[in-house]
Amino acid sequence: MKKLELEVIHKAIGIFLIVLGLISYVFPIPGSTLLVVLGLVWLIGKYRAISFLRKILGIKIFKLLRIKKIIKDL
Repeated sequence: MKKLELEVIHKAIGIFLIVLGLISYVFPIPGSTLLVVLGLVWLIGKYRAISFLRKILGIKIFKLLRIKKIIKDL
């Protein structure tokens, strides 16, 4: 496969995981928020996802939830 095709597939998987996480968030399914975070990592990359979530959540909540460690372990 060409690089462009792989990039499109990669972004499609990321969007799919985010949508699946948001849909499963409505229902009491464990791990639904992790699907959203995983989708963000697939879509925009680890470091951009970390900085995006740090800006949205704030530094204190970001450190409290240990999101940086969770994303790096993905």
